Amino acid sequence: MKPTISIVLPTYNGSKFIRTSIDSCLQQTFSDFELIIVNDCSTDDTASILKEYALKDARIRVLHNRHNKKLPLSLNRGFETAKGKYFTWTSDDNYYAPNALQTMLNEFENDQHTTDLVYTNYTLIDDAGNITGTRLFNNVYFSFFNWLGCGACFLYKAEIHKALNGYNPAAFLIEDYDFFVRAFLKYQFNYLPQTDLYFYREHAASLTSTQSSAIKDVSKIFLERQLTGLEKKLDTHEVALLYRKFAVYFAVQKNDTAKYSLYLQKLTAISKKEALITVCYVPAFKLYQSLEVSLHGFIAYLKALFTYIKALSKH
Repeated sequence: MKPTISIVLPTYNGSKFIRTSIDSCLQQTFSDFELIIVNDCSTDDTASILKEYALKDARIRVLHNRHNKKLPLSLNRGFETAKGKYFTWTSDDNYYAPNALQTMLNEFENDQHTTDLVYTNYTLIDDAGNITGTRLFNNVYFSFFNWLGCGACFLYKAEIHKALNGYNPAAFLIEDYDFFVRAFLKYQFNYLPQTDLYFYREHAASLTSTQSSAIKDVSKIFLERQLTGLEKKLDTHEVALLYRKFAVYFAVQKNDTAKYSLYLQKLTAISKKEALITVCYVPAFKLYQSLEVSLHGFIAYLKALFTYIKALSKH
């Protein structure tokens, strides 16, 4: 019998929290699933923990990578063996509420013809499991520009994964966002504005904490690659906001005048108001950056001078 849902859980040195993550899967009120855990060459005691769980529950399968593949390729390896009608994946430091799978699955059963992917918000926790807040991802159909992706709690038809050829290894750090943008161009999403189905752990070692600037940079690059499809799918106002985003990015972050001019021209053609906002914003922001750098430099100079004078006074 094929399971209804396939959950892939990639892990690398996840022994600190992985028991909580696995237990949250096994304690789901909806039990017809398989849990495929991909161990990406962990050097801690993750492997022994996985062996222990695999012996206790037949729904668990463990795959061990021979070489460290990173997240996108580990996800793809897990889903290559998945047999479920619906796919999802979770992380070794996060966990589900007991009714998460059933709640999302209900959306498919209530709307079989139009729903291809369901996603929700989540609750933020710290290392100790204390609740620190929530993260809202917004309804993509209300505003793509304000949409933050599908987060970490989602369920989608297996056919989506196959049609998109899985997760893009080149999109490391934003492999999930890239996947969801590509899926949005072809499939129907269903947003559940709940925050109580998934608990996302924010801590110093997480990729979102250590690579936040790189994530923002890469996300712009891969979003630009999907611009042709987005121009066809989104309304004029949303397209204008994307042009504005790219114009500012290339002007401020990359100092790429050619790309800045390109998107400013595109923006002017559909929204002179947004183009004017951009033309005013870019030099103002650059001036702010320049003043900020100068101020930090001046403060550093004063500190060095104070230290020098202090050292002289001792002699």
